[in-house]
Amino acid sequence: MRKLLLATAAILAIGAATQAQAAPELSARVFQDGIIGNALTQTSANGYLYVTGSTNNFSIVTANAYGVPVVPMPALDVQTASISSMGSFIGTHTVTFEITQTGLDSSTAGSPLASLISTFTTNSLINGALISSVTLSNYVDANNNAFATSQLLASRTYTDGVTHASGPILGNATLPNSLFSETVVITATFTGGGATLNASSQIVAVPEPASIALFGAGLLGMGLAYRRREKAEPTA
Repeated sequence: MRKLLLATAAILAIGAATQAQAAPELSARVFQDGIIGNALTQTSANGYLYVTGSTNNFSIVTANAYGVPVVPMPALDVQTASISSMGSFIGTHTVTFEITQTGLDSSTAGSPLASLISTFTTNSLINGALISSVTLSNYVDANNNAFATSQLLASRTYTDGVTHASGPILGNATLPNSLFSETVVITATFTGGGATLNASSQIVAVPEPASIALFGAGLLGMGLAYRRREKAEPTA
């Protein structure tokens, strides 16, 4: 019985180690009007993902995604190089990018309560009046599921065709597990053809308090040393 328990424990330990060592993986999928485009579904384990193609009403649909190890864990950077509607565009149509990264280590994000920063930008390059809205949302999932939206970090919706920059948005997430996932969702609604949009979304970790304290202590030490040197110098 004891040998059986030891063997079971060893198997569980191996499984846990395998999960903890699993390489982060990037995946992307693109929808038009809620229908996924199989040709625009990609996966990468090297930290960089490039998606390009077209849909029935969008002639150019491209995006770049950067994750671990290209950027430090747990950062995720998504940039839509271009979303362009066709000249024959009729009615209102929506294109949605979903970029996810699994296998992130929650200890690097400040588990169990992680402070993560989101930033969003949009830039209507051509015919911005034909882009009725752009919504950018960032999510995390403590169960490490791809494309999961269980915890919202931040979201912004813009309803005019000019350039927008959100600035840093702080969001706290509960990450009790050793691994978690991040997902970026960018949705743009177009009302006519010949419009082009760029958008980007980033997730980064807030610097650790210890690092901030060390940096602050260094600045304080430099200031005190400078003041002492000033007092020690003879006056003219």
